[in-house]
Amino acid sequence: MAAEKWNTLGAIARREGIKLYTHNHDAAYDFLLDGGPLDAQGQPTRSSGIRKLEYFLKVTDRKNVYLELDVFWAHVAQYKFHTYTAHDGSQREDVFDPAALVVRNTQRFPLFHAKDGVVNLQSGLGYDMVPFGTGDIDYRKFFTRVGAKNYHNPMVEQDNAPSTTVPGQSLDFAKIGYDNLAALRACN
Repeated sequence: MAAEKWNTLGAIARREGIKLYTHNHDAAYDFLLDGGPLDAQGQPTRSSGIRKLEYFLKVTDRKNVYLELDVFWAHVAQYKFHTYTAHDGSQREDVFDPAALVVRNTQRFPLFHAKDGVVNLQSGLGYDMVPFGTGDIDYRKFFTRVGAKNYHNPMVEQDNAPSTTVPGQSLDFAKIGYDNLAALRACN
């Protein structure tokens, strides 16, 4: 089980005076398939409504295993994973709230990947990635809700900045992201 490995590695890291972080994209926020009829491979097909990452948080040691929330991918998960089929076969809705997850587990989330997206409902992700501070994700609201200003540390990240046709695009995007994050932090 992955959680056992993270617990073991986290304990080793803690003994050495460092923290071990896991970084997750949207799939970690999907619903755990833990019941209902089995498929042809013998795997469960229905859910109790527990998200995979919530289960991971429950079974890993809060003193040894920390997370770096990628805020963009958490918002993609909010778009993609909002319904599940319950054990009784009914459809249930449970819209993921990234800020609420952090609030419930504040000490487990010292780091954030701060990247932005523009809503695009034609995309399978629900967002197109753009430089930090130029998109639709309300970071002011997110950071206000998660609180612990001196504990949570956001880092600008841009997955799609390198370009073969626009020299220096990654540096341009880094500057845009830095300037927008600095301006946002100055207001909080």
